[in-house]
Amino acid sequence: MKALRLGMALLLIGVLAACGSGAAGSTGGSGGQAGGEKSNTGAPAPSDTGTGKERTIQHAMGTAKLSKQPERVVVLFNGMVDNAVALGVKPVGAVESWEEKPWYKFLRDKMDGVKNLGEETQPNLEAIIALKPDLIIGAKSRHEKIYPQLSGIAPTVMTENVFDWKGNLKLGADALYKEKEAGQLLAGWDKRVAEFKQKAGASLSQTEISIIRFEGDGSARLYVTGFAGSILQELGLSRPKSQQVEGKTVVNLTSKEQMGQLDGDYIFDITRYTEGDASRKQAHDAWTSHPLWSNLKGVKAGKYIPVDVITWNLSAGALAAQALLDDLYKHFQIK
Repeated sequence: MKALRLGMALLLIGVLAACGSGAAGSTGGSGGQAGGEKSNTGAPAPSDTGTGKERTIQHAMGTAKLSKQPERVVVLFNGMVDNAVALGVKPVGAVESWEEKPWYKFLRDKMDGVKNLGEETQPNLEAIIALKPDLIIGAKSRHEKIYPQLSGIAPTVMTENVFDWKGNLKLGADALYKEKEAGQLLAGWDKRVAEFKQKAGASLSQTEISIIRFEGDGSARLYVTGFAGSILQELGLSRPKSQQVEGKTVVNLTSKEQMGQLDGDYIFDITRYTEGDASRKQAHDAWTSHPLWSNLKGVKAGKYIPVDVITWNLSAGALAAQALLDDLYKHFQIK
């Protein structure tokens, strides 16, 4: 039955695409444009046709044409769910949160009545069709393979990746007709960043920040870039040389002889421990009880700090960014 339902869903997608509705026809077949490889932050502003309603959005896989401000929006990655809430938009459907399912607790009161579309890496196409959206927002790094199906359902805007929260906010705001709100959010963010830098002083730029996580397979993971890494870079905070690995977002360490690569003046641990799965706690205990752990300068200084993986990594939107910055103000004792 599951296979039959999926087959019917794909058949309906084909019919929708063939019908050439104004929404689908404006996005289908545009993914091969050279502009599809541009970064979100480098994308041009939306092009209005003169009516003030219609606009063309350039995105990571082509262009999408909108006839009016969308009213039935489907969101297919966690960072854009966060951004949509920040912009005052409630989707009709969204993929579920990585933790605290169906929605992160800090977003939950804004998500009442939103249809759960399943996992970010495998959204439910049948459920998307049933919602009859007039806009779908996904990410190339997650949904490139199903972009033809998605764009056959409704105009589809694709971000380049899931962690570029500022670029994703701008692109999402263009498609949601929320540029003013996005501008206000980013202006407020820029003000707080400037205040942080001013109050922290020049000495903090020499402080090395490490972001780590313990894995269920017994390894330790260090984060090179990603959501939190981009914020640290914007704040002017440095990273240990051992964590500056070209072309890598994360690096897994399998031997405790590699312990020194976890070190920093501050060591922020984003491990999340869940009921019924003791494997990550066991990995944490194995690494932190090893003699080399106590030699880390961050540990010696009492600067090993567990933090919330949701706001430091998983939610990856404007609201999570503010919460992460709140943490840094607190841990650096900046008033």
